[in-house]
Amino acid sequence: RVVSPHCQALMCVTILQLRLQQRRTREQLVDQGIMPPLKSPAAFHGQIRSLERARTENFLKHKIRSRPERAELVRMHILQETGAEPSLQATQMKLKRARLADNLNEKIAQRPGPMELVEKNILPVDSSLKQAIIGERQKQQYKHTELWR
Repeated sequence: RVVSPHCQALMCVTILQLRLQQRRTREQLVDQGIMPPLKSPAAFHGQIRSLERARTENFLKHKIRSRPERAELVRMHILQETGAEPSLQATQMKLKRARLADNLNEKIAQRPGPMELVEKNILPVDSSLKQAIIGERQKQQYKHTELWR
């Protein structure tokens, strides 16, 4: 499709007007440090920015020099003590978590039920209820042994 030069110029003007409406105000540019404030000379603004940058640089250098050693971070449980290469540490951690999850699932599967806890006097219940539970359990065991005879 061919666009006439008049339409192209009209589109350019429309786009330019839209971009001018959307641009940031001078105050926003000053707040972001892009432009110097109106009341201060540009050279003064540049000097202030370089001083702020130098102060930030000094602060970061101080933080880097005073950061704790690796052994201290391991002692504080921030880093893991591992002999594996850094590229393998993530895989090692996943494996360790999977083993832990399997171990916990196995322990949960083997934990005693409420009836067993009542029989071993671990779970407190009323004495009449306890006798009923033990009696029912003995009936079940008797039926089970009769089936195997």
